[in-house]
Amino acid sequence: MALSAPNGDATREAGAAGDMSRLLFNSPIQTPRPISVITDEALARVLGERDQMSRRAMSTPPWTATVTRTPSPRASVTPGHQSDAAITTETIEVYLPFIKMDYGWKGVGNAIDPGYRWLDTSHLDNFNLAWWYDWNHKNNYGEFQHVGFIPMVWCRLGPTDMDYLRQTVRANRNRVWLVFNEPDHPPVPVTPTAVSTLTATPTPGDTPTPHIQYLQCAYDMCQQANGGSPCAWIKGTTPTPNLHYWTERIARQTADEYADIYITIKSEDPTAKVFCCGQFFARDDVTEWWTAFLIRFRELKTQGQYQSLDLDGVHVHVYPYSQSTKCNDPGIDGDINTVFERCIRGDLTDYWDNVHRINPETTYKPLWITEYGYLYGDEAHSTVDSVRTGLMQRMAGFLASSANPGYYKVSWFSVALGDDRTRLMRGTPPPSQLTVLGTEWAGYDPRRPPSPTATPTPP
Repeated sequence: MALSAPNGDATREAGAAGDMSRLLFNSPIQTPRPISVITDEALARVLGERDQMSRRAMSTPPWTATVTRTPSPRASVTPGHQSDAAITTETIEVYLPFIKMDYGWKGVGNAIDPGYRWLDTSHLDNFNLAWWYDWNHKNNYGEFQHVGFIPMVWCRLGPTDMDYLRQTVRANRNRVWLVFNEPDHPPVPVTPTAVSTLTATPTPGDTPTPHIQYLQCAYDMCQQANGGSPCAWIKGTTPTPNLHYWTERIARQTADEYADIYITIKSEDPTAKVFCCGQFFARDDVTEWWTAFLIRFRELKTQGQYQSLDLDGVHVHVYPYSQSTKCNDPGIDGDINTVFERCIRGDLTDYWDNVHRINPETTYKPLWITEYGYLYGDEAHSTVDSVRTGLMQRMAGFLASSANPGYYKVSWFSVALGDDRTRLMRGTPPPSQLTVLGTEWAGYDPRRPPSPTATPTPP
């Protein structure tokens, strides 16, 4: 795979003309696809609510503890033909690629309705889980003591947070670490009421001004790349923001932040595994964000302090109607009863081939789906039962089928956020009642996915 990586300040040079062509793959398979604004107002609202859920999880004050490091065990070998007095012993410490537990395939995203927070993890005992995460790496309610917890560094970290990360890694060795949550999220139309913590609060009596801005980790990355100023534009502003320029800036900033977090984790625990980047897009067409990220990633590896930089795995999000996949593109039959077979199955296979397999950094590395569920779309056909049979059962069966090119795990979104077409539990938090989807998910064996369901015959 050949890349065109210009010398000098590629960010400024590409952005000035708004042309990403010199930074993109020379790929025989796909031309990188520009990331465009999501214009659907209802979808923007849903994505905004999900964004706030992630930020609330990150805002909880950190739990602290006294950390005691236990020295690694040492062993010596005594040759049989020597006396003890003649033996010269030498201690050698060796790090083995050991993971504390054999995570199975089935996971959940432990989200909760706005305004609430978890007090413990007892509700997760309902699901017979192999693994789970809550978009956080802080032990706010005993997460690290629960079997299968996978910590996530949600976005970029300041110096104080980086010190906390070092302490947490030292105290919890042999873990898989998920790094970032949708740093490639596209811009969407929002209003201050939907994202009040991200934009200026309007003066009482004023009409909130719609904005266009990035969400999730992309918002923080863009703000950092913009010198600390939020990347938000009044809707309808002329000239329109140069999204090619900002997408490339965000991607390069993400690579810089990932490199620092990766090196920090590995320096404290060489046995840890670090997965990037919780991408919003799991489509078969390469996005310009991913292209620019890898270009900067490769630049960093030429620098002394980052020569060991790597991707131990990749984690992505897969939603049928949010532009995460092509399942809402014109010409795609979006009936939720058949959307997996018509669209998602092919997208996952093509994504593996065109994005994951061909890059030296990710070739045949583990790939996890860390968000999957209903979320939004196809209201006419979507019921609890159709989501269960059309999305949940078919994804579980796909993992066990010969059609799966190498996806190891999937996490359902989510435990207690959204309506019954995606949440696994209901009731006033902490929730106490399994939904239809929750009962289905709990019934799966975490050691092996169920046998695939029959592929429906298209009408």
